[in-house]
Amino acid sequence: MSQRLVTLPRLNTVSNFNFFFKNTKKNLTVQQNFISNQYLAFSSRKINSSSNKGPNSTVSSSVPSNKASILEDVASNLLNCQDKDAILSQHTTQNIHIPFKVVPKPASPIVNTIGLNSIPKSKTELQNLVNPYLKLTKPNLTILVTLSCVCSYAISPLTVSLQELIFLTLGTALSSGAANAINQGREPEFDRKMPRTVGRPVVRGLITAKQAYKFAAFSGSLGCTMLWFGVNPTVAFLGFLNIVLYSWIYTSLKRKSIINTWVGAVVGAIPPLMGWAASSSLSHPAAWCLAGLLYAWQFPHFNALSHNIADQYKQAGYIMTAAENPKLNARVALRYSLLMFPLCFGLTYYGITDWVFPIDSAIANGWLTYLAYKFWKQQKENYRTGSKPTSEGLAIAGVHAKKLFWCSVWHLPAVLILAMLHKKGQWDRLFTYMGLKSSSTKKSLAAS
Repeated sequence: MSQRLVTLPRLNTVSNFNFFFKNTKKNLTVQQNFISNQYLAFSSRKINSSSNKGPNSTVSSSVPSNKASILEDVASNLLNCQDKDAILSQHTTQNIHIPFKVVPKPASPIVNTIGLNSIPKSKTELQNLVNPYLKLTKPNLTILVTLSCVCSYAISPLTVSLQELIFLTLGTALSSGAANAINQGREPEFDRKMPRTVGRPVVRGLITAKQAYKFAAFSGSLGCTMLWFGVNPTVAFLGFLNIVLYSWIYTSLKRKSIINTWVGAVVGAIPPLMGWAASSSLSHPAAWCLAGLLYAWQFPHFNALSHNIADQYKQAGYIMTAAENPKLNARVALRYSLLMFPLCFGLTYYGITDWVFPIDSAIANGWLTYLAYKFWKQQKENYRTGSKPTSEGLAIAGVHAKKLFWCSVWHLPAVLILAMLHKKGQWDRLFTYMGLKSSSTKKSLAAS
């Protein structure tokens, strides 16, 4: 007996796939390279557009229209150098519709339960006490300032000692931390308005402004004292001067004039002078070439960073070149990138580095200058006389600014490391010590 074979229709036909795709993509939108669905995207411009009118219009209308995409918001925060605490604080304080339950992490009550007069009883309490004060010093900035000081100390022509290096490192770090603590204690109401700074400990209430000032007084006094007795009075005076320049003058000018960027660049140029003055005289022209290098580096670095968050600065009440004059902002970044070529040559001209340093440092300087040129050229095109920048042009300028910023992050340590590697005579001294050079070379080195 023959039985009739019954065949079922295939499930992977082209028509079934097309039906699935057409009905699925209705709830998908693509914005700025982020793919989001109706729960993760809250933009009414595309969801409620004429192309989406139909059976799904009721679903789209139920989504709030005054909120930006969560994925876009978080990615924007990360690209704008906003820390994780700022992102957490921003999203927990906003009434955002999320299709699943979110339990925010409770704020650590260290201000009320653990103070300076009480002793932590556990490792967790110790971390809760120390971490806010550590963030008060802006660790990334403090490390950068300290490294620029130590590198200058290593590049200086006269002898160095381990004891002096330890006091110089600790004293500089404490002084920089004190300046940053005063800065945060003075600006909590302004930092609260910027996503980049909303996660700072004073803004979050982990530390009061008064506690920040007490911490700054202690760390600043200890740092300057270590510099005075462990290094020399000149370095201690420069450390104290930098605290005043950053925490008082620069912080006050941020809300008054775009000249604050130039004052802030002076603050960045003082640590190399501190490292140089620890062992050598500041009358040496190369000391000012090295300080000028750090001064010039501030502009392509900060101008590129501030470009993408110019609106945030403006809304918070800060007067920055990126918001007030975007074309000047890019031009200044290019101008000071070009200045690094003669400054690096000056270190060799005045006998601090060998003749190879201007050549290989020109590679790093050329990379930075090229990206600064691309940024300036795009901004010049965006702000031509009588023209209004297009969204596409602004987006391209933002890409060039990000590339310039990340290039500057790698550029400074690369140039400083090259300067230390090419310090004049150090390889000859090493080869002589290892017995690879004759005694006549040793005598010529001693005479020089």
